[in-house]
Amino acid sequence: MPTYAFACPSCQTAFDEKRSFAQSDDPATCPSCGDVNASKVISSIAFYSPGTAAKSLLDPGSRQKASAPAPSAHTAGCPCCTPRRAPAKPA
Repeated sequence: MPTYAFACPSCQTAFDEKRSFAQSDDPATCPSCGDVNASKVISSIAFYSPGTAAKSLLDPGSRQKASAPAPSAHTAGCPCCTPRRAPAKPA
């Protein structure tokens, strides 16, 4: 079951509660004051990917020396490599 963050409008207490997806938007009861109108707080989530970059950060012994960058397949003036300029305003 996911954990959701809630905030009480009466006493400003922030708390977490585990509940199902179906109940995620239902009001919660504040554990401090008992108000039944605590609302869900929108927050960002964090993901962990066990890729090579994460492994190198977690295990300092696995770091390798950086090699020369691979040659670019793009040419000079490439739209993705050239900074965009704002269009000129009409006079």
